[in-house]
Amino acid sequence: MRKRRAALLHGTDGGPNELRWQGWLARQFQESGYDVYFPQLPDSHTPNLKTYDQFLKNSGWDFSDSVLIGHSSGATTTLHLLQQDWFPHVRAVVLVGTFLNERLLSAASWYVQGQFDDLFVEEFDVINIKSKADAFYFVHGDNDPYCDYDEAKVLCAKLGGLFITMRGGGHIAKTANIAQLPGLVKRLKADEILN
Repeated sequence: MRKRRAALLHGTDGGPNELRWQGWLARQFQESGYDVYFPQLPDSHTPNLKTYDQFLKNSGWDFSDSVLIGHSSGATTTLHLLQQDWFPHVRAVVLVGTFLNERLLSAASWYVQGQFDDLFVEEFDVINIKSKADAFYFVHGDNDPYCDYDEAKVLCAKLGGLFITMRGGGHIAKTANIAQLPGLVKRLKADEILN
């Protein structure tokens, strides 16, 4: 039997120990027999798709038939990876606080103009992305101040995914102080992705 694998990609200025729910989710996968890859992405203050692409391509990690989880700019990176010829088909994709554009960032105190110039593609190839995964799960706070809730729902629908709303979840980041994603885990268990 082939070893099951999951990979987590953190968001801007993040890391493997940044958010409590990420460590908790990684443990849920480990307890279900998965090997988990949770790298520190390089220069995450200014996420760059080309840099991330090369870093992950050369990581030695086997992404095939894995579960790929991305938060914020890590979700953007996940969508980008699924469009790359080198990137294999995965079992499932989990996008948390899906970051699709900079439209809501102008009021954020931490935002620097140009910070995400190398993160976004002009348009996501929904057909290609959809063909690279068996299932899509979106988890989004209904009051996310940075990533538009409705835009995430539209993309989820286009990908035939399941959308999980976290009431009052914000960006599901440090300020929200979220330790667990029980609704997601319940669904992943129901779909036999987790034990």
